[in-house]
Amino acid sequence: MGSIDTSACDQLQFKTPWIETPLVESASLSRAAGCRIFLKLENVQPSGSFKSRAMGNQILSHLRNPANVGRRVHFYASSGGNAGLAAVCAARSLGYPCTVVVPMGTKPLMLDKIRAAGAADVIRHGETFSEAGEYMRETIMKTSSGDDQDVIKIALHPFDNQPIWEGNSTLIDELETQLPPSTSPEDEKAYNDRALPLDAILCSVGGGGLLNGLVMGIEKRRQKKQITSSSSKPNPIHLLAIETAGTDSLAAAIANKSLISLPKITSQATSLGAVRVSETTFQYAVSPPPGIKVHSTVLSDADAARGVLRLASDERLLVELACGVCIEAAIGDAATAAPPPETAGAGAQSIKKRKRSSDETVVTYRDEGYGDDRSISTDNETDQEVEEVGEKLNSKLKQLVPGLNSQSRVVIIVCGGSYVTIDMACEWRKMLDAGWA
Repeated sequence: MGSIDTSACDQLQFKTPWIETPLVESASLSRAAGCRIFLKLENVQPSGSFKSRAMGNQILSHLRNPANVGRRVHFYASSGGNAGLAAVCAARSLGYPCTVVVPMGTKPLMLDKIRAAGAADVIRHGETFSEAGEYMRETIMKTSSGDDQDVIKIALHPFDNQPIWEGNSTLIDELETQLPPSTSPEDEKAYNDRALPLDAILCSVGGGGLLNGLVMGIEKRRQKKQITSSSSKPNPIHLLAIETAGTDSLAAAIANKSLISLPKITSQATSLGAVRVSETTFQYAVSPPPGIKVHSTVLSDADAARGVLRLASDERLLVELACGVCIEAAIGDAATAAPPPETAGAGAQSIKKRKRSSDETVVTYRDEGYGDDRSISTDNETDQEVEEVGEKLNSKLKQLVPGLNSQSRVVIIVCGGSYVTIDMACEWRKMLDAGWA
């Protein structure tokens, strides 16, 4: 037998099934968080989430496999959420069919969106994603008809796969060119020994594919800059791995000091509903590469809803609970304690240090629908009141990365997601007003 000729594969050119997304600085969120907040808008991907990178690159890796060149290919994904939708969008954009197998409990909204995206078929089976996946691999993919005897059937994993992580790592490639350059000697010095000119990245964690990609991308960038690790003066990029209570498989594994599976998913943020994170995610969390520090943190569904509503109000972006949880982690109590413009983004520590004369007053301009609750100082605010404002700036971000100040740079991965409607957001508002915590 001769060897496989890879020349045809090397010459293949495929459309990239994802786009470079904008990075925008949010004035209102920066003011609330006490640092510079940049939003990486993955919600504008073709599928509505970062999964376009993950599933798209996984599909490309199969199409570039010499064994698949010139063959009929059919992709299969077991997901009732954003991974399944992204798989269909990516496969269709490249001219290939994709069938999605979903659990019986998948909501009609997501079923309709997957079908509308052009899925070859949507099959419901099992109570969990693992049951749906097993049925897909052991039954659906092994059943052949006369039509598909020569078709190569390829199963796609939603998060635990090297090409998935490599696809997600392209976020870092984009941040490298999108982040503003350092504008002062102090900034230059602060970021010189970091892979990127930023202090922290916030991302939500389900199975861990996004976190893995971010770590891989930062590590690749560190090696490119030839930054050596130095234990005497650590200056890492902080990665906040954020889950909701009831999807917190990473936090549970860290507490257990080994991988474990949750008995079930109890959070409304079902897009984060992996009962077990990947082995690589766990290893990155407990022992990340040099120059990275991973923080695991868990918020409630109500916190996630607050984040969704804040992003909708301030930035006119509607995202899932799984995404909103990152917004709330960044601003927390600061959402109701925004500092005045001259100290906007100064953070708790610098606000406490700021002094005013005893005859100052404060005039507050209410939000008129533009997400901009501004306080303009004139006279009469006491030092004690200023300090109390600083005390309220106590978000998860500030707790885990306490040295942040007004010039610190924080990127939130707005991962997006399609399981959200205006009616759902209105219902969350009613629940919060009724005391949902």
